[in-house]
Amino acid sequence: MALTDLWAGLRRYEVWWIFAIHEIKQRFRRSVLGPFWLTLSMGVMVAALGLVFGTLFNQDMRSFLPYLSTGLIFWGLMTTVINEACTAFIVSEGSIRNVPMPLSVHLYRMMARNLIIWTMNMVIYLAVIVYFGVRPNANFFLFIPGFLLLLVNLFWMAMVASILSTRFRDIPQVIASLLQVVFFVTPIFWSIESLPTRPAFIHWNPFYHLLEIVRAPLLGAAPHALSWMIAVCLAIVGIPVALWLYRRAYPRIPYWV
Repeated sequence: MALTDLWAGLRRYEVWWIFAIHEIKQRFRRSVLGPFWLTLSMGVMVAALGLVFGTLFNQDMRSFLPYLSTGLIFWGLMTTVINEACTAFIVSEGSIRNVPMPLSVHLYRMMARNLIIWTMNMVIYLAVIVYFGVRPNANFFLFIPGFLLLLVNLFWMAMVASILSTRFRDIPQVIASLLQVVFFVTPIFWSIESLPTRPAFIHWNPFYHLLEIVRAPLLGAAPHALSWMIAVCLAIVGIPVALWLYRRAYPRIPYWV
């Protein structure tokens, strides 16, 4: 039933897509810029951090700002998906208990909403590369498989986080705290090239490798083979674990919420 629910929810794309758009519109109702306030705030953050850290570390802005903008945009996508997955079922309590709908629709809706916001934030990256005259090369096409692999990993992580958080209500706070720590040990606004050696917290940091398989192609470089290998291994190990957990928790979720 759980596997059937995942497939049935995926087929109801018109439902979770419309819900995702509606939630974004409701959040910024009566606002002049609407959801583009999120893009504006992300652009301000990129400009501020670029000015501060670019000056402190004496970085070349032509290479540093594209690096920083892609890092912040994709980090925002990853952390927002995981954090919002913690409450995906909890905030949908009324729908889960009263509306005959696949449970997975709420996960797909959350993913779709954040992908829409990510698409708007990518305007910042386009503005940066146009301003600095960054020209695409053949490595840009590696972004497509990298982004698909990132989404697969984010979905199983979101599934696990949503189930555990629905059962144990302290999990969202634990995950939020851990992601804050991971932010500082992940090369987002600093580069590993500034380090004499690659420490273990980078070498075995899954978020770094997930970030690298999408950031490197957009910067015109090919991701390291280790990043591809770790991202693929994460998917191979994580998907069966998430499916097993979803199958075990599926009949209990309406009672947990």
